[in-house]
Amino acid sequence: MGLLKKPVVMGIVGALAGVVVMGLVYTFVLGGGGPTIAAEPTPEPTVISSQGKLGPRLTLEDRVFNLVSPASAPVYAKIQAVIEFETLDPRWGEVFNSCGDDHSRRIDDAPARAVSAQPADLPPPVAPATAGGEDVSPCAALEAELLHEFEAEVGTGVQLIEDAITTIVSSKTPDDVATTEGKEALKKEIQHAVEQLIHEPKVSRVLFLNFITQ
Repeated sequence: MGLLKKPVVMGIVGALAGVVVMGLVYTFVLGGGGPTIAAEPTPEPTVISSQGKLGPRLTLEDRVFNLVSPASAPVYAKIQAVIEFETLDPRWGEVFNSCGDDHSRRIDDAPARAVSAQPADLPPPVAPATAGGEDVSPCAALEAELLHEFEAEVGTGVQLIEDAITTIVSSKTPDDVATTEGKEALKKEIQHAVEQLIHEPKVSRVLFLNFITQ
């Protein structure tokens, strides 16, 4: 068998060179064999909260519910509920950290205003005042502004919440809510119902400011 002719040898060399070039393109241009740079993980948003103080919330009006009971002896429950929600707004951190006990609203304090379920445009927030009539701290004014913004955001969702609470409470017997355990179970049921209506922000907890059966 004779030696390979020069054109054939050149063709083979050219083909091999093409393979090498394609490999370099894949490695350095398309990144086929280049180093992999791990993406920085996205930090989880931080929920703003403070133990012993309330964040964004809906303070519902004091209402009377008819419990399940014999027709000859109707039993009623008078309840006022507060539904607190989680927040990522750093301005709430200012409220929690800056408001002293004289100006912050604590869990055992009665709220200044209840949210009505009647649809209406919310008026501009009025700067709160102390019992003596003097202006309160800027921190308390900021809290009032944030609560106003939150109520406007929820809007007519308050009506849906009120309807859900009516359905839940009206299905209970006096024995169902007579004990501490029964009231806590009722809170959990209300919280779950609100979470089905309002997906964001999440519900932190449900509080009862007033709970009287008669």
